[in-house]
Amino acid sequence: MSMFRTLRSTPAVAPAALVLVVALAALLAFAPAAQAQTGRMAIVFATGGLGHQSFNDSAYAGVQAAQARFGVQFDWAEPASVAEYEALLTRFAQRGNYDLIISIGFDQADAVTAVAARFPSQRFAIVDAVAEGDNVASYVYREAERGFLLGAVAGLMTMRASDPKINEANVIGVVGGMDIPLINANIAGYIAGAKYVNPAADVRYSYVGAWDDPARGKELALAQIDQGVDIIWGAAGRSGLGVLQAAQEAGVYAIGADDDQGHLAPGHVLTNGMKYVNNTVLHAVQSVINGEFTPGVIALGVAEGALGFSDSLVPVDIRAAVGQLVTRLIAGELVPPDTIEEVDAWLEANR
Repeated sequence: MSMFRTLRSTPAVAPAALVLVVALAALLAFAPAAQAQTGRMAIVFATGGLGHQSFNDSAYAGVQAAQARFGVQFDWAEPASVAEYEALLTRFAQRGNYDLIISIGFDQADAVTAVAARFPSQRFAIVDAVAEGDNVASYVYREAERGFLLGAVAGLMTMRASDPKINEANVIGVVGGMDIPLINANIAGYIAGAKYVNPAADVRYSYVGAWDDPARGKELALAQIDQGVDIIWGAAGRSGLGVLQAAQEAGVYAIGADDDQGHLAPGHVLTNGMKYVNNTVLHAVQSVINGEFTPGVIALGVAEGALGFSDSLVPVDIRAAVGQLVTRLIAGELVPPDTIEEVDAWLEANR
């Protein structure tokens, strides 16, 4: 059963949220200060719900920041299944009182396209996918860039055999949620980044087949760890929680996804593949508040501050080395491959 909730315009804001609001305000310092005003937005989260400290929670942090900055009111829904998306979006659109309806996640694309066509005067935004419609802003990410940076971190770290969590196998891994282009772009970047800095590295990957199956995520992670993997990324939504648990139990490193998941496996989360969905949600809301809503595809990456990695447990020298790769990504000197099939040719061309 899906859940509807409303965030009013004057809720108490937790200290952690205040820190986030301050940080986001700094990131948006280039924008004209918004005048005190109110609006009403709706957001349909991805399946998997809130509370797993990943994609949906980052989006919710953006909701909180938009509420604090602009005084808007939010209604939201937590779908239990993909089949509920279209009905939930329709329900919001039928009300006719939302300045913007935001959808989170690639698997809402078809539902957004269908509902946007039936409600042409309603503005929609979708995060992490492309939906059709002259009233839809589609925010997508250059996923391979994030994977590339994480692969570089892991590729350098797995050579550090003096670390008690690292073995001598020179093998790293990633567990993806689904075998789809979005996840495969991350994996392609991960392989390319690892082998760019550590040509002898072996990179294993597997797929859960679902975003909300931590038990299967753990099973796959343990299977990779048995094959010598000592750093493993869980790019699998809520299923990634099982990857973190496996790494903690096996005494190896994990890489978190989308948000800082270090507290879920203390001492074992080497870094996090940061996807700043909070900034994306805030950007979408601000575009409406400022009268600058623009339909079409909006691609975001490292240069736009939409993707990156956290310092977490990454040694200073490795952070510095990967920081140089960040500079080259921003300058356009490195453009990681989007498919696994392209990795070998990309590496050959970029040696």
